[in-house]
Amino acid sequence: MQILGLGNGTPSGNSEILLKAALTAATESDSTITTSWIHVPSISIPTNPAPLDSPVGFDLASKLNVASNDAPDDRAAVREAILDADAIIVSTPTYSHQPLGTLKLLMDRIGGPSLDVTFGKTFSPDKLDPRLSKPRVLGFIAVGGSSTPDQFTMVLPTLHLLFYALHAKVVDQFIGQDLGSSGAVCLHEDLISRAQKMGKNIASQIGKAYDDVEYLGEQEEGACPHCHLAKIEFLPAHGKNAIGCTTCGTRGSLVVREDGDVLPAWEEESKWSCLTWTGKLQHAKDIVSWAKRDAPRKEDIKEAQERWKKVVVKQVSLPSQSRAHW
Repeated sequence: MQILGLGNGTPSGNSEILLKAALTAATESDSTITTSWIHVPSISIPTNPAPLDSPVGFDLASKLNVASNDAPDDRAAVREAILDADAIIVSTPTYSHQPLGTLKLLMDRIGGPSLDVTFGKTFSPDKLDPRLSKPRVLGFIAVGGSSTPDQFTMVLPTLHLLFYALHAKVVDQFIGQDLGSSGAVCLHEDLISRAQKMGKNIASQIGKAYDDVEYLGEQEEGACPHCHLAKIEFLPAHGKNAIGCTTCGTRGSLVVREDGDVLPAWEEESKWSCLTWTGKLQHAKDIVSWAKRDAPRKEDIKEAQERWKKVVVKQVSLPSQSRAHW
């Protein structure tokens, strides 16, 4: 079994140290596990790259993109590492309440429908890369300098959304606060121990079928049963006291318990959660339906695009651009 680490921060910084703590603990708890990791900010991706061939058997990405420079392209190699992995641990710093953007850039270029097994199994099962169908588990680590939770509101939700297409089960997740200096985590033995616990938790669940995987991390009372986070939006159009999980879309309602506390009551089998097979399948059918809807008017769309292409609006001149590409 192989665990892949994705480090999204400063070299030798807090997120990298915690990632290594988790990976080494995993191998110490199970000698059959192998580990490797990738430093995400060092990944080279050309600007405006053409889409890769998709492991789901077809591609919905735009074919209009043409690489704007001759930078080395690491996308295929990173995607291969993800497909080979039986578990992935992501460790990232927090910028403006979210993961550092290099991770989103990577997953936007290689993920989404291109890694969504429901697309492949539903619409092109004979072309599906079999590695997409194997059981896979996830762990998320986020760090930041703030000592208050309000500065981390969207970091874990964003990590869920960047990886949900893989249909991998999250086993553990945590946030390391009060780490204002690079390497300051070395002074926080509790966080080192927490990362090691994550590694052991991941090792204990690796290889299990999706429905058999246990969530072993902390969660607040009233948390969503799918993402295990307590991020709530109100949905008045869907009924009195109706709510949704801001992270994954699970629906529910606010209820008053006998003790007077108000807490969410979530649906267990959700067709709205992007983390359930039913939710993913509903989304896949929705996306394919609009593709089929637009197909008869491809020539109309192409003609309109050409008209807009001829509309000249002055662009800001950048040193990296020696010629216009769009």
